[in-house]
Amino acid sequence: MVFFWLALMPVLGVLSYSVLRSTPWYQSYQKDLWQRRLSDNLGVEVHFKSIEFPSPNQFRTVELVCANPETGRVILKAAQVKATMDRSGWSVQVVSPELNGHQIQSAMKTVHDWFLCRPQKSASLLRLSVPDLVVDDGANKLRFQNVEVGLKPTDFASTLIVAFSLEGQKFERPASFRVDRDHIEESTKWSIESKDIAIPCRVLSERFPPLRYLGSQASFQGTIAWWQKKQNWQMSIQGDVHSVDLAYASWPIGKPMQGVGKLSINNAVHSDGALREVRGVLTSDSCTVDTDWLDRNTAYKMLYTDNDSPWSKMGPRAPIDQLAVQFSLDHQGLKFAGVSDPKYPSLAAFVGGVPIGCTDRSIVTYSNFSDALSKYLKPNVEAQPARIAAGRN
Repeated sequence: MVFFWLALMPVLGVLSYSVLRSTPWYQSYQKDLWQRRLSDNLGVEVHFKSIEFPSPNQFRTVELVCANPETGRVILKAAQVKATMDRSGWSVQVVSPELNGHQIQSAMKTVHDWFLCRPQKSASLLRLSVPDLVVDDGANKLRFQNVEVGLKPTDFASTLIVAFSLEGQKFERPASFRVDRDHIEESTKWSIESKDIAIPCRVLSERFPPLRYLGSQASFQGTIAWWQKKQNWQMSIQGDVHSVDLAYASWPIGKPMQGVGKLSINNAVHSDGALREVRGVLTSDSCTVDTDWLDRNTAYKMLYTDNDSPWSKMGPRAPIDQLAVQFSLDHQGLKFAGVSDPKYPSLAAFVGGVPIGCTDRSIVTYSNFSDALSKYLKPNVEAQPARIAAGRN
């Protein structure tokens, strides 16, 4: 009896369980069970081809797919996911993931609502390692490398920190993305610090609509921070935007310029969907300008030059040898000014060797903003820029 109960029965039980685990029925049961469990915990619909358990504290999924539970659109695909549980929490490695570029906003909302807004009674650390991440929006593919994610949830606050590099920039200082959720105040602070990494603006444009009007090749280096409390939010931007499409950037003044420039933002405040304040400098040494636009604005004394209408000799478009324009938006209105120069006060540019500058009339106040655009600046109504407001709508 001792041999039967202490030796033979345990051996038979282990053998039976091993045989049961190898049956297609049990594997299908485990697959469905873990798909429901992961879906409930992650807030998305999770599907995978198969799941394996190399040890009691490890699991491995093959061909993982995460989809939006409302629309069914795929958010993330991965060839394999490996997860290990220890005393400090979960360590997860994602192999060959691909993120849908049109679902970035949905992914951020899921992370915020399902991970950061849920206080944890028993805090556990989540470490996520992604050696190579592809973001595909259908037209372009962007490859992130050495992505490291750390999530620390507690009863009172939760913190998410993401460090990443980009393809071709992996030897630079990695950029960081941080989210702090205060469960007591019900507020969230998001921040991006690019450091040495030039982040393509198209990746951030879904969250920050003003960035989409800088062109498809624009990239950002600097700091972005925004605060969200219930239904109100505010954003602050400081940094440089490289490879700006000047046709988009000069939309408020009729898209007279074409070429590539650099936008240096000293400070920009975007609050509740409106641009409240922005100050910066736009520079370029490789662009052209509409000569008819120059004639019209020098005639209206919004620009000045030492010469009288020299643009007609240059054809419909004139080359800009050097451009440096300061701009500011506040409660007084939208104002353009040149960069101060002892010889040429308020110098804005050299066009075909001719210096031109901005005058005091280059300010556009909100009382005459629409009239000035339609009467003097000939706006392009096909473009739809972000709504501008300062002091009042």
